[in-house]
Amino acid sequence: MKYFVRTYGCQMNVADSDEMSRHLRARGFSATDDPDDASIFLVNTCTVRQHAEDRAFSEIGRLRRWKAARPDRKVVVTGCAAERTRDFLERRFPHVDLVAGARSIESFGAIVDGLLAKRPADESLDYAAGAPDGRVASFVTIMRGCNYSCTYCIVPHVRGRERYRPMDEILAEVRERVEEGVRDVTLLGQTVNSYHRDGRAGRNTDFAGLLASVGAVDGVERVRFISPHPFYMTDGVIDAMATVPEVCECLHLPVQSGSDAVLHAMRRNYTRDGYLEIVGKLRQAMPGIVLSTDVIVGFPGETEDDFRQTLSLLKAVGFDWCFVFKYSPRQGTPAAERSSWPERLVEERHAACLDLAERIGLERRRRLVGTIQDVLVEEGGAGRTRGNYKVRVAGGAPAGRTVPVRVTNTDRATLEAEPVDVTAGALSAAG
Repeated sequence: MKYFVRTYGCQMNVADSDEMSRHLRARGFSATDDPDDASIFLVNTCTVRQHAEDRAFSEIGRLRRWKAARPDRKVVVTGCAAERTRDFLERRFPHVDLVAGARSIESFGAIVDGLLAKRPADESLDYAAGAPDGRVASFVTIMRGCNYSCTYCIVPHVRGRERYRPMDEILAEVRERVEEGVRDVTLLGQTVNSYHRDGRAGRNTDFAGLLASVGAVDGVERVRFISPHPFYMTDGVIDAMATVPEVCECLHLPVQSGSDAVLHAMRRNYTRDGYLEIVGKLRQAMPGIVLSTDVIVGFPGETEDDFRQTLSLLKAVGFDWCFVFKYSPRQGTPAAERSSWPERLVEERHAACLDLAERIGLERRRRLVGTIQDVLVEEGGAGRTRGNYKVRVAGGAPAGRTVPVRVTNTDRATLEAEPVDVTAGALSAAG
């Protein structure tokens, strides 16, 4: 019995797919890279943008033939689009055996039992029964849902309000990952740094305290988190990043726009100056920090001056990475009720913003040439720096090892490097 998973969307969906895979392995299934070998095909969908939703629906449609070849096969559709469009999916694709929305992820084991018509498994054994997959980096979900109401975002509608996992439960999962060989842990949440929960002995635990506790787990070498909200990027969180040795000097901090007028229309709950103040604090605490962000162009009402302010913010910050998205109206959000810009204009702004972001990123990457970086090797001789740069090491290196390398080429997104003997002395820089 084998299963195949196709995941669309963000890191939260990747983590959800991992969790669902563990439930399947606990019930006797093994993963396969070949859909033709699978008896369960799981499509984990995204609904943040129409393009991602359309791609998933096309995949689901093609699975009609896959199931017809062996009618006993099961097609399972999960995730955010499954939550938002359940009725449509069930009507449009009668070959789908199960539709389980994003809010059902915590009960996926029981749902699968019903699908397979098997006696319910002992839920306490699910994670322990899942066979390790050999990865040295892993996501750990600490919360689900979002309490914000950004006017462009459908996520709160499909994932609900924030729900926090107990700290002890999170730490137990981190220890399990370490036992499986994981050394690099990324904590996940829709607004991950808003986490707060009663911890051990009833003490209130905020996100800064959680970072310190995860970093203290034996075997954890690196801790990251995604995606934080600027409003919760407090002095305490910045201090934890700077003082907990395991927490990496990198941060993906979505800004979305450089215009106060657009940020207000988006209900982002911070200003341009407030965001720049956070960046200043981060760089003062960690001078070599690697920063990345998300930007939306073509938001309803975004004027040419608003757009120019976004470009000027990218120049002011100097992001190492910038992910630029065209505004995608989502039915049910306030922004979707406003008039959209012509597609041609949105395309022009997207191209201009992307070009600037790529030029800034290339300039920052080129500063890494000749520097020494510690790379945690994942597989195939490639790994990542503490700053989350992907690096291909010449000659390869065993997975799971952290090796010092000298960066030799930064012209592409994946850096090239060669192993070095640090005892000989070399120039180092953050990355």
